[in-house]
Amino acid sequence: MKKSISMTLGTMLVPAVMFGAGSVVAGEQDANAANQTANVGQNGDNFMSSRPDNAFYADQLIGTNVQGQNDDDDFGTVNDLIIDEDGQIQAVIVGVGGFLGMGDRDVAISWDSLDVRRDADNDDAMGTGWFGDDYVIRTDISSEELENAPEYERDNDN
Repeated sequence: MKKSISMTLGTMLVPAVMFGAGSVVAGEQDANAANQTANVGQNGDNFMSSRPDNAFYADQLIGTNVQGQNDDDDFGTVNDLIIDEDGQIQAVIVGVGGFLGMGDRDVAISWDSLDVRRDADNDDAMGTGWFGDDYVIRTDISSEELENAPEYERDNDN
């Protein structure tokens, strides 16, 4: 009698444990799969494997000449970028008024007043921008306005 009760209980418990454990394991697998999917999405948003087509590197702008609307109007060279906390370029710092980098002064020109385009005539296969050859930067600002623009001084920054 004891043996038949034990067998009956064993027969009832084994499937219950197996099916119950199976659902727990399946539930854990579903949760793990959901976490892995969430991590893939998060990692995909956090990392890039290449530069988007509509983006550029800072070193492709630094060293580039800023021109007026005419090719003859060469105002100066981009020395640096001013970037806000949201990662948006607010202005470019241009060295103007000097000769071969000597005696120039820095002027910050608003990003919104610039027209930045890829240089269609550039044959630089590397696309490195080492000499600022990848982009053409133009502005509607006149040479008189640029001459009268306030000098940008980094010492005033906080």
